[in-house]
Amino acid sequence: MKIILARHGEAEYNSPTGYDKDRHLTDTGVLDIRKMASFIKVSSLKVQHILHSPYTRTRETAEIYAEELGISEVLESCDELAPENDCSDLLCKLKPFSNSETFLLVSHNPGISHFAAQLIQEDSLFQNLPFSPGTTLAINIAREFFRKGQIIWMISPNDLNSELFLQSRV
Repeated sequence: MKIILARHGEAEYNSPTGYDKDRHLTDTGVLDIRKMASFIKVSSLKVQHILHSPYTRTRETAEIYAEELGISEVLESCDELAPENDCSDLLCKLKPFSNSETFLLVSHNPGISHFAAQLIQEDSLFQNLPFSPGTTLAINIAREFFRKGQIIWMISPNDLNSELFLQSRV
């Protein structure tokens, strides 16, 4: 199974309601997620399922991914991906799926960093992966061995703007 962990795009500092859960993506956040979706689209990964936290900014991020990747009716709000919850509880939901499926999980930091560390290995090297807004991490993992995932790639919107990345794509 492939799991792409994605942090939501850049979000506004305050919401009109005053609640953190209601914060929207900024224009930069929207553009960054479109870039990230374009990268995923040309990668070897074919996303079948998108799950996101119930917060507005993660839903908006997931909707952009779905639109750009041509995925319909597979968006699912998932309480386990909310910042106040433990993402590792999500493993039970993923176990029934086959190893050939690819999931895109949109969440928040620091929970997504901790979840990544759990999926990869119990090594302190992976305890604090840098998940800036819009960053994605693709992991190849057998559902029988959820703690032994292998990193396929990790990339941020800033990486996609770097000259080194642009030259490697030519």
